[in-house]
Formats: sequence, structure tokens, C-alpha cells
Amino acid sequence: MKNVNYYNKDFKLYISENEIKEIVKVLAEKINNDYTLIKKEEICIVSILNGSFVFVADLIRRLNFDHKVDFVKIKSYDGIESKGEVEHILELGESAKGKHILVIEDIVDTGLTIEAFIDKIKSQKPASLKVCALLSKPEVNNDIIPIDYLGKEIPPCFVIGYGLDISGMGRHLRDIYQLEA
Repeated sequence: MKNVNYYNKDFKLYISENEIKEIVKVLAEKINNDYTLIKKEEICIVSILNGSFVFVADLIRRLNFDHKVDFVKIKSYDGIESKGEVEHILELGESAKGKHILVIEDIVDTGLTIEAFIDKIKSQKPASLKVCALLSKPEVNNDIIPIDYLGKEIPPCFVIGYGLDISGMGRHLRDIYQLEA
């Protein structure tokens, strides 16, 4: 599909399914290079729901080292607007203390969500803490959080698809679409 419409808003194709697959492949290769050096230590992949579930599913199938997967749910958006505050809805199942934590985020927009979560994880004293994001809007987040593994930088536009949504809709789309001005 070249265009989609949700809530009377038009979205145009922005990143194709094939480009997304290539981004995931490259990210997995970089992560594999770093994490296969860690022997016999616990590695935990933490997916930030809801947006990253599609991305994390594709990514972990390409990783060639043992790891656990956990999910947290953090919300800072309402529709297409950031609420400016972060709500923790689902917490980690167990402590991050002494573990190698790789946080997976769909998009780093304002940086508020990931910053709040990273601060919380750091307080648990993990062995290491890294961030992987499919997309980042550096013009908006001013690189508030260092992203160790980044798929693609995008301008400050609203996007849906491949797990990203508008009020819960559009996550199923295989491509990523940009809101038309």
C-alpha cells in the first residue's frame, strides 16, 4: 500500500518492509558481534511495549547467543501527542542487578519514555546497559539518551506501522508510514 488512513489522517509510505528487514539484519549483526563475547553471563533483552513487539520479535530471531526476553509497558503518548509524563504500566519480571540488559525501543521520539526507564534500570545496578532503537528523532530528543544500536534517524514526523501506532491502530502494517502534512 502506498497510503493508509486512520482517524481521518492520511499517511504515506515512508520505510518499506524490505528496508526494515535490512535495518533489522544490520542491527542484529552489530549486536551479535558485541554480545557473543559475553560468556556464561545472563543477558536479558527488554522490549518496551507496545510499540517494539514486532521489532523485537524479528530481531531476537536473528541473535545467535542465549538470552532471556522480558517486557515492560511504558506510556507517554495519547494519539499523536506526547503527554509529557511517563506512566509505568508493566514492570520488569525480575531485577536487572548483575545482568547485561539490552533495551529494545521502537522509536526514540522526545526521549522521555526511554530516559525514565533507563534511570530506573541503572538504579538496579546491571552489569551493562545498552539501548537498541529502530528509529530516532534526534531533532526532537537532542540525543538525551545514547543509543548504542540505531536503525535509522528520521525527521520530527509522526509514523505508524511495524508496531508503531496511532491510538492503537496501524501496528499490523508491514511498512512504516508517515503522517502527511
